[in-house]
Amino acid sequence: MKIIVLSITPYKEKDGIVKAISENESLTFLARGIKDPKSKNAALNNVLTIADIELMEGNFAHPILKSSKPLFNPLKVDLAAKYLASLMTIDEMMLNLFPEDEQQVMFSLLEKAVENLKNTGDWLMTLLQFMSHTVKMGGFQLEVNQCVLCGAKNNIVTFSFSDGGFICEKCYQPEIEKDLTKDQMILLRKIVNCPDYRLKSSDYKTEDLMVLFDKFSHYIEEAFGYHFKNMRLLIDSK
Repeated sequence: MKIIVLSITPYKEKDGIVKAISENESLTFLARGIKDPKSKNAALNNVLTIADIELMEGNFAHPILKSSKPLFNPLKVDLAAKYLASLMTIDEMMLNLFPEDEQQVMFSLLEKAVENLKNTGDWLMTLLQFMSHTVKMGGFQLEVNQCVLCGAKNNIVTFSFSDGGFICEKCYQPEIEKDLTKDQMILLRKIVNCPDYRLKSSDYKTEDLMVLFDKFSHYIEEAFGYHFKNMRLLIDSK
């Protein structure tokens, strides 16, 4: 069974209680020796590690790890601060934005996100796309193809996070926020409509990406009612 590790809680001296997701479920299991560098299970001692595992029942509250084969390790030799903070932010979103019994809906998107982050090093665009997927899967889809109020596809004048989408000239009111440029609105549409992680930060202005990152961060916090810790590190260190 392929799983992605979300958290490890120490248990006794070298064991750990692992929370993870598979394609079909969220699961918790005991991994013996996970804290011992010499153990065959030590490779699972990093969050967002992808592995193929086998579990067995025993005299314990949770299933026990019988065997594990690491498939992907998110850590790198040159572990830059933004890269590590990005991993922590992705994991924080998984643990706090979705009920435990619904986390598995993000399995494929999470797997692709951590692989793309490590393979490209593009932390900013990877996070923007992961946040967009998170918003959609969490039931807070943003309307980027027409006016969110009347459905018009022409004469779009602004994007309102508080209203959840584009606003056309007819529906616009002075009290509606109007703080994204045309280029930023076009970029936001590309990010929300992108089904995977094909977009690259290098194709766009960093200033525009950071504006959207800041907006997305606040939107997620308000929509899900959760205040992030690691995401603020990335925003404050522009």
